[in-house]
Amino acid sequence: MTAADVTQLGEDPLVTASRRRILGAAERLIGVHGIEKVRLRDIAQEAGVSIGKIQHYFDNRDQVIEAMLGAASMRRVEEWATFANDIDDPATKMVSLLEHAITDRERCTVWLATTSVASRNEQFIPDVARIYAAWRAKLVEVIDAGRHDAVFHPTASADEVADGIICAIDGLMTAVAVALPDYTPERNARMLRHIAGLLLGTRFEAEGDK
Repeated sequence: MTAADVTQLGEDPLVTASRRRILGAAERLIGVHGIEKVRLRDIAQEAGVSIGKIQHYFDNRDQVIEAMLGAASMRRVEEWATFANDIDDPATKMVSLLEHAITDRERCTVWLATTSVASRNEQFIPDVARIYAAWRAKLVEVIDAGRHDAVFHPTASADEVADGIICAIDGLMTAVAVALPDYTPERNARMLRHIAGLLLGTRFEAEGDK
């Protein structure tokens, strides 16, 4: 059974629900234990299904992980984008996006696992590129709005500024995922606001910033 075959099965609502439960279980386990320690039996137990049920949809444990990584990372990008939906001010929108990008350790762990797998398996590179494009599109949308309102004064094109911000987010997500002790949530948010501010020709200040 190929990944494409598995995707096609999702047209049946019952299959979709079962697959989501299995992939959700795998995502939770990876967020806590990492890819290497998650076994098929662990996924089955977490999902409340039999190993045979999992193997009805996926050939093996690796296929479960592969399907989960792409779907979970894209879903989390879409969820992240919603944090700016109800905000009108571009600067406030940007701060909300920046801070929500790095506050969830599980999200950071799943993303780190995704890029790690892609670095060893070329077939995942298009998925990772699609996720980067989704991040970029949302940031560019806010950057353009801020430039239009003369709130932002970007030091480069909107695409390049967005990519610079993404690079900073990526680095901090790695620090959060591995729980580096010096990278506290407050310090991470402050650094990210500062870096984005330099790229956008503005200042994003919060209480306690110096």
